[in-house]
Amino acid sequence: SEFQSGMVLLSALQSAPGLGNYNAEFVSEICEDADQVFQSCDADGNGEIDRRELRSHVGRSFADYSEVAIDNIFRQIDADGDGTITQEEWRDAFCKSSALRQAIGEGPNYK
Repeated sequence: SEFQSGMVLLSALQSAPGLGNYNAEFVSEICEDADQVFQSCDADGNGEIDRRELRSHVGRSFADYSEVAIDNIFRQIDADGDGTITQEEWRDAFCKSSALRQAIGEGPNYK
């Protein structure tokens, strides 16, 4: 029946990467990774990342990124537009980026 076919599809989706129990494990791993990078980037240890700190961190890791590119990244992560990136904003950006990379089958978090 149509209902049984739908349930078979639902069962397959629930066990797919990024859904169900796997999703909780994935988010936990990404948050741990995000927290480590956040601490590394937060040079003054005040619990926020400003533009200077992001420029410095990205410049060390990705020398070919322009200031314009880094400023664009900053604006995307600074969700409330207050000029600093909180740990929550950083985590949210990490989760979204990692989920997208996983969905298209790329990146270190693809499983």
